[in-house]
Amino acid sequence: MVQVRNDFTPWDYVVFAGMLSVSMGIGIFFAYRQRRQESQGDYLMASRSLGIIPVSISILVSFMSAILILGTPAEMYKQGAEYFISLFGIFFGILMAVFLFVPLLYPLKMTSAFEYLERRYNSRLARLVGTSIMIVTQILYMGIASFAPATALEAVTGFPVWATIITIGVVATFYTSIGGMRAVVWTDVFQAMVMLAGLLAIVIQGTMKLGGLSEVWSTADDWKRLKFLTWNPDPTVRHTVWGLVFGAGFQWMTTYGFNQASVQRYCSLSTLNKARASIFLNIVGVTILVSITCLSGIVMFSYYASQNCDPLGLNMVDNPNQLIPFFVMETLAYPGLPGLFISSLFSGALSSVSSSLSALAAITWEDILKIHLDHKLTEANKTRLTKVLVVIYGATAVGMAFIAQNLEGTVLQAAVGLIGAAGGPMTGMFLLGAFFPWANKWGAVIGAFVGEAIAMWLAIGSYAYGIPVKPMPFPNGTCSADLLNVNGSMTTVAMTTVLTTSATTITTGMTPGDNELNPTLQWLYSISYMWYTGIGMTLVVLVGLPVSFLTGANSIHDVPAKYQIPFFTRIFCCLPNSWLRRLACNRDFPNPEDIRADEKDEEIIIDAPEKKKVPEDFTKKFGHDNISFDPKLDLKDPGLNGHANKEKNGLYPDPNSYLGTKGSEQKKSF
Repeated sequence: MVQVRNDFTPWDYVVFAGMLSVSMGIGIFFAYRQRRQESQGDYLMASRSLGIIPVSISILVSFMSAILILGTPAEMYKQGAEYFISLFGIFFGILMAVFLFVPLLYPLKMTSAFEYLERRYNSRLARLVGTSIMIVTQILYMGIASFAPATALEAVTGFPVWATIITIGVVATFYTSIGGMRAVVWTDVFQAMVMLAGLLAIVIQGTMKLGGLSEVWSTADDWKRLKFLTWNPDPTVRHTVWGLVFGAGFQWMTTYGFNQASVQRYCSLSTLNKARASIFLNIVGVTILVSITCLSGIVMFSYYASQNCDPLGLNMVDNPNQLIPFFVMETLAYPGLPGLFISSLFSGALSSVSSSLSALAAITWEDILKIHLDHKLTEANKTRLTKVLVVIYGATAVGMAFIAQNLEGTVLQAAVGLIGAAGGPMTGMFLLGAFFPWANKWGAVIGAFVGEAIAMWLAIGSYAYGIPVKPMPFPNGTCSADLLNVNGSMTTVAMTTVLTTSATTITTGMTPGDNELNPTLQWLYSISYMWYTGIGMTLVVLVGLPVSFLTGANSIHDVPAKYQIPFFTRIFCCLPNSWLRRLACNRDFPNPEDIRADEKDEEIIIDAPEKKKVPEDFTKKFGHDNISFDPKLDLKDPGLNGHANKEKNGLYPDPNSYLGTKGSEQKKSF
């Protein structure tokens, strides 16, 4: 149990209700505007006519959710500013997506990212494996993203967790289902502004209370919170430069390059250059959001340290993720500002949930249902079915959030770990196909299963048997009465742990003394969570290539070049052309801008039929005197008379078969 103050004023409720109303209003606006537009392509892809800026912002907030707003400040408070270095890992992931993966997927004009797997491996099974992984992980992510702000709202208002979960699910499902991709993107833009305003309010007000950024920095430095660089190459060290740059880079490479929510958005733009720009511009947005959330955590720690107070150590909050709501109610004691903060949390949750709903509806139709129903339904009915899928997944997200509410401690932590572990093998399937032409469908599928199993095993084992993180120094004084009560207004709430992808601050479970694992397993379970994506991704390649050769690998020219990435040409374009050609195994790769989505993988060119002068009696029979004919068709076949052949193939039969090669042959009857 934790005691926090209930200072939510009518103005806070007005701000909060206003955010929800505007979000739903955007959905209603686009539903009305497109009421006569029944195209499924417009509903899922906005007819590929959106602008760069709104799409870029939508991609940004799809993955910068309430989990970021709660988790990153908690990480700064508990373990210091080292996590900020992951920003450079995000840059690495963005650049890899811009130069390698967007040029691979965008020219194919796909609605589902997993259509690439079927085309590349010529296997529907490979496509369904990737789709299944995506569906499971997105449902889990939506549940946790919905539950995170529910705990914060209960902490500051006493509003029941169940009511908050349902509110998030209903609002996100409502505007996503009726408004389609356009509503999701423009609502994301609005919610991004709310998120930014809420975070800035925390930083500005907290800094003012401490007397300026110099005081914030000085206090944090005194308490060893500003250590940024750990160069230890040991993968069991929780945060190092290597893990934060390359480990995080692999995670965000997956997010921006292959995640369906990203692919669906950058493929909704009209040109390849715009698609690449929409991802590249995320460098600006990510820098702003990550920097502000990290700074808010440092400001929060410095504020409490200046009062010789540790709310977490004194059990004023149950877990680190409750710190930022607690801090908000202490410092933003102005009408409307707590409501703004809660609105920013909800905005983060709504943007993530709505993006996932749209993505899940798209891949369920494209990858599972389309092959069975596409020829049976009208365009309007396809759109209606897609809307029904959004509603179904919205209900599933609410159910998953209620399950998350009942999970505690290491179980919930393991669930979040599984999300990261699942992303690696999925990415590995794409990389195996894009970089290794020898890989076949069995290598991709078996590699994915092995990578998924081992990555999940490591994640579960880490949370069950992991070694606790060495604690940082904290103030040990008694907090002032102002932190405990204001005008006697108190509310008591029960809260459970929320673990975020950026703030796995403590590994609970067995203590080292109780642990009977052998040293090898203990070392494996101690591997930092930053490496899970990279491990899963690498395993797919290491397993997939040998399996491909054992089951009949492709030759280097079996796979069309448009499904491959010329790595050295894209990354080291300044090398001499002769070098680049050798590095590309003497293959010619098309310019991504020249690839046509509708062209076949193999084109067979047939010479046009030869024109000949038709015999006179043949002309009288059919009424033509200078036509193209097909010498391969013989009128002896009763099913191929001249008129039928004209109707089916646009060609007439060879008149030589009509008259015969010798003039003495009698005319054939039709």
